[in-house]
Amino acid sequence: MNNIKILIVEDDSELATMYKIKFDKEWYNVKVADNGLSAITEVTEFEPSVILLDIMMPSMDWFETLRVIRQLAPSLNCKIIMFSNLNSRDDIDKCMQLWADAYLLKASTTPKDAVNKIWELLWIKKQDDSNKGHTLIQKTCPHCGQTIHLDIEIHP
Repeated sequence: MNNIKILIVEDDSELATMYKIKFDKEWYNVKVADNGLSAITEVTEFEPSVILLDIMMPSMDWFETLRVIRQLAPSLNCKIIMFSNLNSRDDIDKCMQLWADAYLLKASTTPKDAVNKIWELLWIKKQDDSNKGHTLIQKTCPHCGQTIHLDIEIHP
């Protein structure tokens, strides 16, 4: 099994199950919490690499949940992806200003899109090359641990 741990914090059990099935197929180690309070417990015990955090949930609002997670787990360096149908620029900006690493809109995001975002957050490190128009990309395979280096030339 992969050492990437994902915590899904979602009160809609059908949606959480759909994402859990996809993440399991990708060999991620996955746990589900259905509210902010149980998410806090899972963060301290499970120590996830990525948290997919719903905004509208019972017991504790997303803001407080996010604040407590960041206070409890600064050494985890976990990535937090906000997951909601709130689509206003203000909502998205507030999440990003308050420690979120990414924002996915539920209505237009598939489980495969979420997997791609996880890859982007965890494994792709873009570095500017000294040559204009070049980008160096480094990826680490989550299954075998091999590092792949790509030097991409961008043509306008």
